[in-house]
Amino acid sequence: MAVVSGKSNLIRDYVAGEDAPDPMLTRARLYIATGTVANDAADSSASKYHLADLPSDCILDPLTQFDVENWGFAQVVIGTETDTDALLDVARAAATGQSPIVFGDANHGLELWQVLGLAADPGGNIALWAHAEAGATGAGAMPFQFAYRYR
Repeated sequence: MAVVSGKSNLIRDYVAGEDAPDPMLTRARLYIATGTVANDAADSSASKYHLADLPSDCILDPLTQFDVENWGFAQVVIGTETDTDALLDVARAAATGQSPIVFGDANHGLELWQVLGLAADPGGNIALWAHAEAGATGAGAMPFQFAYRYR
């Protein structure tokens, strides 16, 4: 076997003229937006709830969490206004807390627009929404936090 000396994507090779590492990966600040969204027992299918607006090029952190145990719908569906499940689609009964980003998973270190499956960065902010795929099973609330890295 060969003995090698490699480097991560955070190390620049000045001799080879490589570009500096992406500052979003090396010097970004961690921001946390904390909120709660509530629904009424009479809310029907196709209801939607605006959660937050995040920079399209921010990097979601694994600290992003949704406390779904008291959400008033059987399914937790979070995405953009037009792509309802782009970020999360899980049965409420699956667990009390849900995170769309897990350290080391396929979305780890990707910008928000990439995690949402967009073809290109639209720039600006992206609105994130919770959606109802069926009528409410009762009144409820879902505390959440978006943790993201941004310059």
